[in-house]
Amino acid sequence: MTAETADLTTSQRVVRQYYETTSSRESFTPAMMERQIVTLERLLGDWAPQEGEVVVDLGSGMGETCAAAVARGAASVTGINLSASENELARSIVPQATFVEADIVAGLAALPDASVDRITALNILEHLDKQVLAATLDQAMRVLKPGGSLIAMTPNAGSPFGAMTRYWDITHELAFTPSAFIQIGRLCGFSRFDFRECGPRPHGVVSAIRYVLWQAIRLGIKIRLMIELASTKGGIYTADMLTRLTK
Repeated sequence: MTAETADLTTSQRVVRQYYETTSSRESFTPAMMERQIVTLERLLGDWAPQEGEVVVDLGSGMGETCAAAVARGAASVTGINLSASENELARSIVPQATFVEADIVAGLAALPDASVDRITALNILEHLDKQVLAATLDQAMRVLKPGGSLIAMTPNAGSPFGAMTRYWDITHELAFTPSAFIQIGRLCGFSRFDFRECGPRPHGVVSAIRYVLWQAIRLGIKIRLMIELASTKGGIYTADMLTRLTK
């Protein structure tokens, strides 16, 4: 530990060195980025950034989501990320995007009111405590245009394997359920809430088989919940879930 990091919490130290501790476990290659873009587009579907949009990506990592937004013709793409090492790599990979070194609340606070069409927050909100989460959603509401949306991917506490994703990363603070997102979203002024599973998307024989098998597994989960609780508890059972909060 250096004098510079002596006053930081363990979580803050890991986040500031996220590239060294987490992201750089695999060497980056252009082929890896291409696969990431294809995977993101399959995962997000029509929730992905659209042509002509102003897009902000929170916790932008090595620039994967920003690269996908650029590839889809977004008018402007900005990544906000506290890790200097990840930002340096992202700038070299996606020179068409702007990468801001800041925590996400401060990064959003620097943006004008009603100036953004879409905010993406994939694998970042779970790193925040409840106070910072509320501040983030408050700022997101402010900067989004009317009808704009925040797209999040988070650990799903409603999954039988939700604890695995919740504790996969030492800096995770939270896991979410649809009910929890509606609760905090309403508090921060959002008006519409949509949820999707992060499950297999058919695009070939193997993925189609995985999709069919997953449908059988989720039916079993649903039956179990109906027996115990007389409720499907939102019907989102994958270890991660997608959420769209609309202004």
